[in-house]
Amino acid sequence: MRLLQHILIAGCALVAGVVGAEAQEHIGSTALARNDVTRESAGASAPLVTGDSVFRNETVRTGADSNARLVFLDSTNLGVGPTSSVKLDQFVYVGESNGQKMTVNLAKGVFRFTTGVLDKKAYEITTPTAAIGVRGTVLDIAVQGPDTRVTLVEGQALVCPRRPGVSFAQQERNCTKAAGGIGGAHCDCVELKNVGQTAQVKKTGSASLTSNAVNYAFNDGGFASGVLCGR
Repeated sequence: MRLLQHILIAGCALVAGVVGAEAQEHIGSTALARNDVTRESAGASAPLVTGDSVFRNETVRTGADSNARLVFLDSTNLGVGPTSSVKLDQFVYVGESNGQKMTVNLAKGVFRFTTGVLDKKAYEITTPTAAIGVRGTVLDIAVQGPDTRVTLVEGQALVCPRRPGVSFAQQERNCTKAAGGIGGAHCDCVELKNVGQTAQVKKTGSASLTSNAVNYAFNDGGFASGVLCGR
């Protein structure tokens, strides 16, 4: 009986270890955490400091006058400005294009996203109202309530309203293969191709160009964007 108990205890410990390992899937590290930066996972919250690993399904939050820079395994950089929140939804990097995927959910705040070495189709950024596909890109993004603004710093991007039951891939196909292409009757997305262009997605679900650009260097409280994003 005692031997059976030891076996059961060991088995439970092994299962718990496997579940813990799955929950703590390492996807990158914290290159910078300034002032009030926290991590949340499974209802638990803890400080996030420079040098800490970051894990899949974690939410990273910053307070006022606070910043963070996350560097993922493929060298993607995410600068997180003050009073911001991001969930690290998915990250797969196995060295083959058909196995690569990165999805981050920017809940609120201001961000700078700089792509790494994943295949260009592997990246998808979501906000409460927008879905963003990048093409070897640097983007400044502001999420304020129901509104999302995306400014192109480098590269190209496609910014679409989020539609219930409609994937970003479907929206992209509508804009690249349907009659009329970008700007056509079947495409409700905005393509950013020129540096400084800004797309805005509103609560109503409309996407359009705007002159109200996002400036991450300004919004991060004056902390140099070159330090935050490695550029």
